[in-house]
Amino acid sequence: MHDLSDPVTLPAGTVLFEEGAIGHCAYLILSGRIAIFRRRDGGEAVLARRGPGEIFGEMAILDALPRSAGARAEADCVLVPVDAAQIRQRLAGADPILRLCLEGLIARLRETLPRLGPASAEGLQAPPSPSARADFDATVASLAQERALRRALARDEFALFLQPIVRLATGRLAGFEALIRWHDPERGLVPPAAFIPAAEANGLILAITAWVIDAIGRIVPRILQAGLRAPASVEPSLFVSFNVTAQDLARADIPGLVDAMLRRTGLAPGALKIEVTESALMQDPAGAAAALARCRAAGLGIAVDDFGTGYSSLSHLSTLPITTLKVDRAFVRAMLAEPRDRRIVQTILRLAEEIGVAAVAEGIEGRAEAEALAAMGCALGQGYHFGRPMPEADALAAAAAWNADAWRVGLSGEADPGRHGFHARA
Repeated sequence: MHDLSDPVTLPAGTVLFEEGAIGHCAYLILSGRIAIFRRRDGGEAVLARRGPGEIFGEMAILDALPRSAGARAEADCVLVPVDAAQIRQRLAGADPILRLCLEGLIARLRETLPRLGPASAEGLQAPPSPSARADFDATVASLAQERALRRALARDEFALFLQPIVRLATGRLAGFEALIRWHDPERGLVPPAAFIPAAEANGLILAITAWVIDAIGRIVPRILQAGLRAPASVEPSLFVSFNVTAQDLARADIPGLVDAMLRRTGLAPGALKIEVTESALMQDPAGAAAALARCRAAGLGIAVDDFGTGYSSLSHLSTLPITTLKVDRAFVRAMLAEPRDRRIVQTILRLAEEIGVAAVAEGIEGRAEAEALAAMGCALGQGYHFGRPMPEADALAAAAAWNADAWRVGLSGEADPGRHGFHARA
């Protein structure tokens, strides 16, 4: 099937669409020249010409009315189609004032179009301004990345890597966080920060999250089975956590997707934990709380990721059915050198204790950090010190051969006042 966002070549003289047609696409011109024309009284008048760096055909998409004019290639053209769904996805996230301005502009253009005279033979507009050209280039790049992500989904180019989560007091393996990677044929292994924002912008994040949930259903039973080979070093309540975004919570039936996966695989809900960033929760606190409440009611754990960076209020936090707070790695990495960051970590750990949830410290890169966190009462740790995110096969091997004695953190220093014993919390 032809990908609608693939560049298309249009030979000179080809009519791309006629006046009155239903608009399915707008087009970006990479090269060539397009004539915008109308036919009246047996004749034809060219109203405008469009060249490289310009867009045409957008009016029928923006106001959902038939084409107000036709379009024909005056020279061989290379065009990038932008379909109606792609445009509407972006409009939905635009400021309402901007949407109102666009609607007014298109309405005025519709009113003016019948009064336009023929364009001159040299009727091309001036070249795009530097800012317009930059916007055009960014649009082309965005569409190219969207096309690549669609193909990645179709060709199953994604993979889940797993990073160990360890109970600091005992060294036992408590779980894994599943982190998505993209095996791009051209760029190699691509981390999520390089493509998740684009997927959120173009709406593909919902399909990617559905893929993740399906993959979790395949991987978790194998992880649990591998953990049985090291019962003294792996906790019986071994879990795998995975990330969801604000869009997932707002627009996708995450509880429904997870429930279908659990029914299909027979997994116990307690083996799964959803992670959502604090900043994502703040985009729609009420909607996020409702979606997460359904997940928690089904038995899943709920972790707030990157806690301490999203400026959430405690009143919002109290409405969420969370089971875990994850201390952001930025605080963990700086806490040995910066007293202020150490105090922030201590505060988060005390908050976790007060509301009765587990705390996980991310970004632990050395034993000194692990020991300091254990002394402060942190239950669980995650970071390069315990293991980098690894492919599924390596994670299975790690779970089967886990040695708790190698990772047990002794309290080499004095525990914080009033915190004795909290390090053993679940």
